[in-house]
Amino acid sequence: MVRRVKDSAPTILTVNTADAGGGAERVARELHQSYMAAGADAWFATGIRRSSAPQVVEIPNLQHRSAWARSMHHLAATIPPRGIGFRAARILRNDIAEPSRGAHRRQGFEDFDFPGTASLLELTPRRPDALHLHNLHGGYFDLRALPALSAQVPTIISLHDAWLLSGHCAHSFECGRWESGCGSCPALWIYPAVPRDETAINWARKREILARSALWVGVPCTWMADRVQRSMLAPSVRGLKVIPYGVDLGFFRAEDKAAARVALGLDPSRLVMLTTATSLRSQTWRDSAAFRGALGQLGNAAAGAQWIALGENKPDEQVGPVTVRHVAFEPDERRLVQWYQAADAYVHPARADTFPLMILEALACGTPVIASAVGGIPEQIVAAATNGEIGAVMDPGNATGLLAAPGDAQSLAKAIDWFAALDAPARAMMSANAVRDAAIRFDRKRHAREYLEWLRTLIAGHVDE
Repeated sequence: MVRRVKDSAPTILTVNTADAGGGAERVARELHQSYMAAGADAWFATGIRRSSAPQVVEIPNLQHRSAWARSMHHLAATIPPRGIGFRAARILRNDIAEPSRGAHRRQGFEDFDFPGTASLLELTPRRPDALHLHNLHGGYFDLRALPALSAQVPTIISLHDAWLLSGHCAHSFECGRWESGCGSCPALWIYPAVPRDETAINWARKREILARSALWVGVPCTWMADRVQRSMLAPSVRGLKVIPYGVDLGFFRAEDKAAARVALGLDPSRLVMLTTATSLRSQTWRDSAAFRGALGQLGNAAAGAQWIALGENKPDEQVGPVTVRHVAFEPDERRLVQWYQAADAYVHPARADTFPLMILEALACGTPVIASAVGGIPEQIVAAATNGEIGAVMDPGNATGLLAAPGDAQSLAKAIDWFAALDAPARAMMSANAVRDAAIRFDRKRHAREYLEWLRTLIAGHVDE
């Protein structure tokens, strides 16, 4: 390996479960791309490689397993991943390839047996000067390697959820056991699920590993920062920064709503309310019960709007007085932007969330947001009212949306009805507020710049030691 001289471009290795997928994958990938654009020698190590970009490398966990385990994994890969084939492949990988490891997982213990993690600093042509870690769950990272890695190079970890603070779950909802040691878990099914309650042992194991690590922690909101400071992670934190996510403001931008509606086959004269298909179905993080309850209580103005649910190709659905039109998943993000641009508001009912990108995308497109006041969402929205305190006389002022009380269908219905009753100039004011606030607070360039400056400072300090 060639070691970096003090004045050369820094080598930064980003690490995440995958390089494409959900919100965490996008944030990690876009930061990596920004580091490259800024002239850094930037690389991306993943548990699952989904792109062909030359700077992306897959962590060689399988290559470090026994010959028997490798042969079983290769055999499993030849089985069609459907029906009986899916179950057969899983048995080959989990029970036959490494029986003791499979038994360990079935007992409820979190699996840290990913031997390729120890070689992270050897995966790039030049040894990394810093690591930028993202999600460490997802079945690819050996947490036991963290103390050694963080002792060798400055290590930033960006928390997209609360898994590192708990005995198994990515979000704990109302449960506070993560502060005192977990155990007697009320929700083993929460992702990442465990079949038995060994959450107290998992929690203690993480605490011991983290106590020997030196980490700089980045979070997108003060809600998550507060959790970090109250958690078992706190003793290992050498620095904690709140760096809100950003979106590409040149791509997610406001355009003429009438033109967008015509392009999408919508009625330009009627209100358009946008949500996602996950808001209507039982799902861990979204609050479909409160949302369906709210739709059933809407007044005429809101109920008569054009309701669009993105994400599923299925027939229209009647929910109380509301007809919901389902629209298939949009792989082309230009089409997704059109839906934001066409909508008068985006509705995001949530049971748990950290700092959802869809809210930022909607705001950047000039679409006010009506959302549940959970997690970091209240920090994303300049609310006309909070926690359901929605009165009959309100002024949009500088508001970019409204917040409803968590799990409260009536509060959510009041927020939607209040917005639907606004006149066109008031809605236009909120739209302009959203664009202006997004430009100030949620620019992707600002997000990347803050992380890159932090990394460079840590690298410089490490070189000078």
